[in-house]
Amino acid sequence: MNVLRLKLYQETVCYTKPFANKVAETYPLPPYSTVKGFIHEVLQAKTLVPFSLSIQGTYESKIVDYRKTYMVKKKAVAMPIILDGLNTAVPYDNQVMTSMPLYTHMLYNVQLVVHIKAEASILQDIYEAFQTYDRCLSLGRHEDLVRVDHVEFVTLSQEEEVDLPCAAYIPKSCIAEAEHISGIPYQLNWTYTIKNGIREWEKVPVLYVTENTGLDSEQFSEPIYVDKTDQDKSVPGKIYPVFWNT
Repeated sequence: MNVLRLKLYQETVCYTKPFANKVAETYPLPPYSTVKGFIHEVLQAKTLVPFSLSIQGTYESKIVDYRKTYMVKKKAVAMPIILDGLNTAVPYDNQVMTSMPLYTHMLYNVQLVVHIKAEASILQDIYEAFQTYDRCLSLGRHEDLVRVDHVEFVTLSQEEEVDLPCAAYIPKSCIAEAEHISGIPYQLNWTYTIKNGIREWEKVPVLYVTENTGLDSEQFSEPIYVDKTDQDKSVPGKIYPVFWNT
């Protein structure tokens, strides 16, 4: 199986969780919808491009920062407005709005490995788009700049056993019904439809599984595919298991 692999780096980032109103909490890895939007931005796509994702990575530590957050006054309850990633002015009106500093959780020194599965022509378009994109890229909030270290085609093979070289999202649909893998459960956004002017998200139930966790094929309802490409180089690298979200 031939797929595209991205290696990305971010010095600091907040992958903001929805509905985290009192504190801007972050996911430990970017959710699927965030990476999907990132790739669509590189492609300058105006319509949905079909592909599947596998996301894994590490971070050195978590830090806390402040940010100015605008709130809509609604009776006795203040509702936050999140404008992260939107190139727009704040529609501030002190009769209906207020602002205050809120804690923001941020990850420091983030290394990401993203695999993309799609038709060969789509993978080629994504590869070429990364070679020609000439603007700053963000992953997460608008200010969360990302450095693209590698974009390369790799070939996956099957393995019976593997240790996670870094933390990863593993969709629950991949796990055998009678098996248990220790991890933190999340419901990650993927695609949406608009109904009555409101986005309704299709969510992917996943486990966030930490690095060095041992996995074997009996725990899964489908084969374990791995990326051994780094092993072919002069200095042995990591073996990355790949878990597709769709």
